[in-house]
Amino acid sequence: MDFVAVGMDLVSTYGLLAIFLIGFSEPIFQPIPTEVFMVGGLALGLDWRYVILVSTLGSTLGGILTYFIASKYGEALFLKIFNQEKYSSAEEFLTKWGPLGIIVISFTPIPFEVICWLSGIFKMPFKIYVSALIISRIIKHGLVVLPFAALGSIFPF
Repeated sequence: MDFVAVGMDLVSTYGLLAIFLIGFSEPIFQPIPTEVFMVGGLALGLDWRYVILVSTLGSTLGGILTYFIASKYGEALFLKIFNQEKYSSAEEFLTKWGPLGIIVISFTPIPFEVICWLSGIFKMPFKIYVSALIISRIIKHGLVVLPFAALGSIFPF
């Protein structure tokens, strides 16, 4: 199944709602970064300000849900999939980097949901987690969308 094609079909049909839902699903389980669909939405003529707003809101709410699921069930699930060494390594990373780790992971090839799950598993203080989540999404989504918005104002399509 081609997730990108399905996602782009959703964006072309439902616009901002689809970007919100894709953003919501990314921190939970969705393997394709929301930014792919944000750019597609811009190409379809969606307003860049609303694209940043709904993607950030969706991703933040999805990250909050992920945090609560992971805080309750994440440790057992993590240890079924990975070994104790990986668990310790993840805990060490989160202890060392804390909320800055959320922002750093946003700019790596590591799927965003990994840091969201780890934050819940290791029970990062909730307000700090949400603040880092919002900051990471605004920065990343802004860095993706703003160049396209600038180009669109110079070269209207």
